[in-house]
Amino acid sequence: MHLYNQIYEFAASVGALEGYVYHKKSVAEMDMKALHVWTGNLVDAYDHLPADVLDKVQPSLDLTLNRAISSFNAILEKDHQVLERLNSMISREKECSPDDFQKKKWFQE
Repeated sequence: MHLYNQIYEFAASVGALEGYVYHKKSVAEMDMKALHVWTGNLVDAYDHLPADVLDKVQPSLDLTLNRAISSFNAILEKDHQVLERLNSMISREKECSPDDFQKKKWFQE
């Protein structure tokens, strides 16, 4: 598989996860079995991306994952495996709201 496809599929999965958990009010609203598989797959994909790619995408990845984690924090225990997995892919933790979309997109600059 071409590297660009790998990057796209990884980014799409991270973005989909953020959207899936956005404004969920309880664990009952989520498929926890699927979330365990999903986050495990994300970590596996992250671990397979080349270091030079991660250097380039990490700041944007941090923003997306921090927003997802903010949504999860409202409904999961702090030491939940899903949160541990997501945190393992973050280089810089940032307290933020799930609604923190202040960063300009590359095409808006």
